[in-house]
Amino acid sequence: MKIHKLMAATAALGLMLIGSAQAQQADFSPTMSFELSDTKVNANPEMKIHVEQDSADEEELGHVTLMIPKGFNLPADGDIAGGQELGSGEIIIRAGVDCRPGPEGAIPVGADVTLPATLVETDRSDEQSDRGVYAVWTLDIRGVTKIILEITGSKAAGWKIDGDIPSNDNTCPPLYFDLTVNAQSGDGVAILTNAAKPKAYKFGGVFTSNGSPTQVTLIQKIKLTK
Repeated sequence: MKIHKLMAATAALGLMLIGSAQAQQADFSPTMSFELSDTKVNANPEMKIHVEQDSADEEELGHVTLMIPKGFNLPADGDIAGGQELGSGEIIIRAGVDCRPGPEGAIPVGADVTLPATLVETDRSDEQSDRGVYAVWTLDIRGVTKIILEITGSKAAGWKIDGDIPSNDNTCPPLYFDLTVNAQSGDGVAILTNAAKPKAYKFGGVFTSNGSPTQVTLIQKIKLTK
């Protein structure tokens, strides 16, 4: 009986320690939304993407995977000349020395800043082509980071847009990011073409923390009509 009680107490203590460790972990709860300017089948809409981390206590973003459902079409690497602008937006983000660990007793200094972002087509390398990368886009958030986005997949299977997010010691959450992907590139090529079948389609994003293996998957349905 005493052994059973000891085992039960040990298990309970273990659960308490696990719960305590989880409580001490930083929060990681980004949110995301998609919006299409035209939800008719076969349309060529603008796509608006919003990403938000509303707490200064959140772990920073380390990787993002955007998911575009099958039936939609994206242009191949050779369809748009490298350097063509594909979209633009802005980010509001915390910036300053309070974003990085400093000496004990240091005075934290920082402020929210608004910075422009530009999305451009980037010629894929031979190595990327050999890996099956369909196209490459670069998101340049001025003064913060550049994110190389590799597109894989197909119209029949759906698309993944993957990118590591390089860290910047001088910026940190909270952040509010808005990007509009244009309907067409500067040379008139459609960037996103809607699927042909009227129904609800699942768009999504998977965010991975820069400070831990934590992942958050977000799904949003957008209904296309005739």
